Amino acid sequence: MKKQVIILLLIIFHLSAWSQKSFPTDGPCTKAMAEKAKGRWIKTTDNLFTTTQQAEVFKRLDAIHQLVLKIYPEPIGVDAVWHRTNRNQFFASQQKIDYNRDGVPRRNEINGIPVATYYYNAGFYPYFCGSKNEMYQGWPGETGTVISVYINSLDFYGRGKVDDPMTIDGRPVGMRPSVKKTWKGYELSYGDEVSENKNAFGGNRSVLIHREGMLPYIPVTRKQYLDHSIEHLTEIFDKIIKEMKEIPVRSLEEQEAEKKNKLAKFEKDFGKDPKRLKSAVDYYLSGYQTDQQRRDEQVKAQVKNKEAVLKHYQDELEKTTREGLLGSPATIRLFHSPDAQTPVFVKETEGGSMLVTENPAYLKKDLPKYIPQFMVFHWSWNSNPPEKKIGEIVEANFPIEKLQAMIDK
Repeated sequence: MKKQVIILLLIIFHLSAWSQKSFPTDGPCTKAMAEKAKGRWIKTTDNLFTTTQQAEVFKRLDAIHQLVLKIYPEPIGVDAVWHRTNRNQFFASQQKIDYNRDGVPRRNEINGIPVATYYYNAGFYPYFCGSKNEMYQGWPGETGTVISVYINSLDFYGRGKVDDPMTIDGRPVGMRPSVKKTWKGYELSYGDEVSENKNAFGGNRSVLIHREGMLPYIPVTRKQYLDHSIEHLTEIFDKIIKEMKEIPVRSLEEQEAEKKNKLAKFEKDFGKDPKRLKSAVDYYLSGYQTDQQRRDEQVKAQVKNKEAVLKHYQDELEKTTREGLLGSPATIRLFHSPDAQTPVFVKETEGGSMLVTENPAYLKKDLPKYIPQFMVFHWSWNSNPPEKKIGEIVEANFPIEKLQAMIDK
């Protein structure tokens, strides 16, 4: 899932392969032997950024671990490694931008709702063959096969980077992964089916678990997105065009002198061959432009590009208005279409991601901060058979209803 590569990298456990332990095998080591090797469940050091109500946090994370352990008690072909993470965070913060002494903008969070966020992460590290009669254990190593649960945080679900300053009521806009189908009654988010069917890197799935009747995010409407895009793109193009117009150029006298020197060199090099001289001079003069002419052409092309792109968005606004879809969620593939031919909106089934902001009305402020008010359940797998099998086991057997039962408790 290309759009979720950053998310996947954030949750991959990294350690260099040189530290992995090997053991001898009875005869030559084969891929089939590695895939059937008896693995281990291993608890690693927790990532603890706060001790606030740690016992309550650990109680819930340990209960989640038991759910995972029940569906996959004996690792085969992999080492299963898990840990807990907890930290304090602010939910639905507004964004305030200030500037340092060098004029560099800094984004600061204000007016957020304090909440305890905590995560369960289990990574599955494949065994592999080394030399002829040697096999390496999976851990420590690298993997993209994980089972994760993120509690009271949309960091790995609705905060995909949009590389744009758009905010709604001061809250930054993120991209929620595409919802393609339902699984056990829940919306299932994942990436491009085509790339996943190639099976080069496996796949991934995400499920948002929340209380009934309300979402922890608010969709950005098409009107909000189009209004912002037209205004923001106008600012960007105007800045680019202004900077182009201010590109320094040499004086006409300097350029004319350079031109004369070039023609004189042609005369010196090809003067004894009139036909070749004429060809060189004609070719040079046919493409000759002054710095001013070249700059003006670039400005003209950028102005034309600006008009085409803005017309593209304006046409979409008029079309959306006619169809009565101004209040519909904005689902896009790229935050801004690179040209006037690329569709502005893309269906989620075609890989579009919904633009969202965190919903400040969702959190119940009278609940203790450690209480799970929503969760993101995520799993991913590599194409290696033991890792692919884990993805299949999760999809078939994980009791998602047990996570739902933990909401608000």
